[in-house]
Amino acid sequence: MSILIYKQRFFHPNHPKTAKSNYCHIGYIATRPGAVKNEGMNHGLFGKLRPGDLQEFSSWQEVARLARDLSRQKKNMYRSVISFKRDTALELGLTNQKAWQQYIEQHISTIAAQNHIKGKNLCWAAAVHNEKEHPHLHVVFWDRQQDILKNYTHPEIPNRIRRQLIKDTFAYKIKQFCALRDQFKSGITEITDRMVSEFELYIKNLNPKSFKVFYKRFMNEDEDSLHRLPKHHLFQQSHAAALAEKLVQLRANMPKTGRLAYQLLPPAVKSMLDELVQELMKTNPYLAQMVEDYVQVKVQIAMLYDTDPERIANYREKYLTEAKKRIANRILGTVRTLIKMEREVSMEQNHRIRRQYLAEQLLVGILDMLESLIMNGNIDYDDKAKAMGTELSKQAKKEWFLKHRDKGVER
Repeated sequence: MSILIYKQRFFHPNHPKTAKSNYCHIGYIATRPGAVKNEGMNHGLFGKLRPGDLQEFSSWQEVARLARDLSRQKKNMYRSVISFKRDTALELGLTNQKAWQQYIEQHISTIAAQNHIKGKNLCWAAAVHNEKEHPHLHVVFWDRQQDILKNYTHPEIPNRIRRQLIKDTFAYKIKQFCALRDQFKSGITEITDRMVSEFELYIKNLNPKSFKVFYKRFMNEDEDSLHRLPKHHLFQQSHAAALAEKLVQLRANMPKTGRLAYQLLPPAVKSMLDELVQELMKTNPYLAQMVEDYVQVKVQIAMLYDTDPERIANYREKYLTEAKKRIANRILGTVRTLIKMEREVSMEQNHRIRRQYLAEQLLVGILDMLESLIMNGNIDYDDKAKAMGTELSKQAKKEWFLKHRDKGVER
């Protein structure tokens, strides 16, 4: 347990899904709800792709594409994260993106050195996630001159990085601690790893319950996963309770027989379902933003083949309808579960509790689904944009578009 948590890993370069995974990971850290966005942009990615000044990238895709291409060249893409408790971050002044940018610029050399990457060859991209309990910074870094594939990082490397980060970040605190212990020595470089361990234990014992919650929540959540990160913090519990009641009302109006599919619903019931989807988008800004991002990436793909403004407007409306239909079908899946619940013999109180749980899982599932669709859409766009950069005739492009434009709509 530590006053600062540092995690580091990488996906094996020889794995067939590593390149795509690295692309998705960069998109995830740059755009996920809770990411602190660059001013005037829809993402929060910043860093350095060459020596010089730090830059806020104009698009996260340019970095993701580079990471994917380098992954295919068998270069290691390291994923790391630095996290503090909320009150510790406040004490350090890490209250906004600029402060985090300054922090990582001061300490990125420690991460590079411990991974045997020369400063002139270091490339990195980072994003701040302003989580309520554990604000943290994701950093993806690599050696642009790497010529030897690495398949293993000894656990001592991230441990050494964590200890050095503590020495550098909390130098003043450690000096105070040493003074209290009558063990103060001149020069912070003389602080030993043993002293850092004693300092961590001292901090932990100041508030053991608080640190236990911090450690458990952060270390047990897989921050590197696109689809397994809990999203309960992205909606209010009151909204989940209201959704549970709406699901019951919707269930009461469902046809008594027949398959529950959106296209087969009676008009009145379909209207109820559409209103519920609209209400979810209105009350949950994260969901509304994900729908917009999904529509935008689909429109970008369409514009590779057709730039007529009127038709582009029609595509936008079509993809918005498609997104809403996906959400509606996800809701219908939960309604089916409610119907199964009714067949069980249990107390009404248990039904109420289970209904709210289903509503919460439904909201998380919808966000997961759209997040996955957006990432896959971005990858699809990159692949198609690259393909369309080849010497295809206008007629060939048109035929290719007509053949592929509806793929992926009905799933």
